[in-house]
Amino acid sequence: MRHAIALTLLSLCAFSSRSFAEDAPAAPTASASGDSFTAGLGLAYVPEYAGSDKSRVLPLPVLERTFSNGVFLSTQGGIGYQAKLGDFSLSAALGYDGGRKDHKENYFSGSDALKGMGDIDGSAQAVLSAGYQLGKVGLSVSTKQNLGHREYGSTYTLGVTAPLYTDATDQIGVGASAVYGDNKHMQTYFGVTAAQSAASGYRTYSAKGGFENVAAGVHWNHVLDSNWSVRSAVGVTRLTGDAADSPLTKRKTTPMLMTALIYRF
Repeated sequence: MRHAIALTLLSLCAFSSRSFAEDAPAAPTASASGDSFTAGLGLAYVPEYAGSDKSRVLPLPVLERTFSNGVFLSTQGGIGYQAKLGDFSLSAALGYDGGRKDHKENYFSGSDALKGMGDIDGSAQAVLSAGYQLGKVGLSVSTKQNLGHREYGSTYTLGVTAPLYTDATDQIGVGASAVYGDNKHMQTYFGVTAAQSAASGYRTYSAKGGFENVAAGVHWNHVLDSNWSVRSAVGVTRLTGDAADSPLTKRKTTPMLMTALIYRF
């Protein structure tokens, strides 16, 4: 989950950029064959874990390779296939969740606030998504199903994006999402068992399935030239339900910020 937090804003930014494509003819677009390759590097300011009262700046690599047959490889979306049917789009991908460490391994990973909670191992995930373009508004629904650790549960996300301003060099829009976690997911990330309570000092807590968080953000894509652009986003995430009431949650509302310099080949 530590990388998933950082990628939330990048995902909103990239999704909105696609929805702006028709309105920004001067922006970089995929080649006539449908193939494209973009690479970049950015920074993201995110909490140490969902519910942490401490944040840090993480490097954010960006690699996106798409093929005319629908296959894609992406640091954002994993390895998968996407099909577009009119205003509808469907995709299936293999992704990876980095898990969570119960101590601060280094500046980039873990949190000492979780000592005694035990590690949540990284896990391969099946990522299934569907989208619909309703005029200028993009609607999406997706699910992440853990494959390596089924006991970690699954999440389901509803998303919406809309443009605010578009011209030849700048595309600005807003996005919002709501994440639902099943019983296993909520207990894994926000629950505290009797054994964990004894080791960590947190009170025991049983987290039930429900909406984990809602998020909203503003995203901006600025075109520098035919190859270079800058993607930026700023947003806020609010934990809800049992996630908000968890003893692990020290701050329910957290700001997030990312910016990345992108090159399209």
